[in-house]
Amino acid sequence: MQTIVLILVLAITVEALIQYGKTILEMLEKKQYKTFATQLAAILISVFICFAAGVNLYALVGVSFTVPWLGTLLTGIVVSRGSNYTSDFIKRLQNPDIGEIVLEDVIGVADDAGKAEAHASGVPPNA
Repeated sequence: MQTIVLILVLAITVEALIQYGKTILEMLEKKQYKTFATQLAAILISVFICFAAGVNLYALVGVSFTVPWLGTLLTGIVVSRGSNYTSDFIKRLQNPDIGEIVLEDVIGVADDAGKAEAHASGVPPNA
């Protein structure tokens, strides 16, 4: 069981690092400096909190790095992904056109009169 947890933790770490790299490059190419600053702030705050609290997810699952502080740094990066996932979820709730509608039975599309229509078909209204 510990091997499965270890693989999952490492997979989440690799996903976080790749996703951050991809996102940062896209933001810089599109000159979205405000979004870039927000992402960077999430990383720095999460890493700071993990160092201040001494949190090391990797040590908990039995991974030891030759660089003693690397586990805490990577834990901070993984934790910061959680804040981005939450932020993305809130953005989708505020503006469903950003991405796939998550709560399709709750969110309706406003008509020209500004009234929301009920939607419970299981198919997103803008699909």
